Amino acid sequence: MLNYTETASIGTNVSPSSVPTMGSERETEPLPSLRDFDTYVLLRIGKARYRVSRTLEDGYLAACKAYEQMAEEDEWGPYLFLTGYEYAHLARQHMPADIPSTHKRAWHRGFLLGWNVCTFGLDRRPRKK
Repeated sequence: MLNYTETASIGTNVSPSSVPTMGSERETEPLPSLRDFDTYVLLRIGKARYRVSRTLEDGYLAACKAYEQMAEEDEWGPYLFLTGYEYAHLARQHMPADIPSTHKRAWHRGFLLGWNVCTFGLDRRPRKK
């Protein structure tokens, strides 16, 4: 049996590429080509139009819906300035359960975009008064 001093003196060099990391579990599919316009949709924000993925658009629309819902249900209206935790909490509440893990990042980006667009009054849809 080895004592503590003997085990502490034994070292093993491990190649960094053989150690699993969080990054190796995320987004294993390649990103869509920026030239493949069939995979993108036009998103209108104010007077500008942008080509975005359908997943990002879904997140954007979910945020707009969540913003409107909070405006109607909360007596103080929707949150204007959110912490990262609050964004994450709202996004988790409104994210579809069947979204593939490779699309979650784009959906979150769309959600953040949609919430900020609504907050600053740039949403493309007319506001209810």
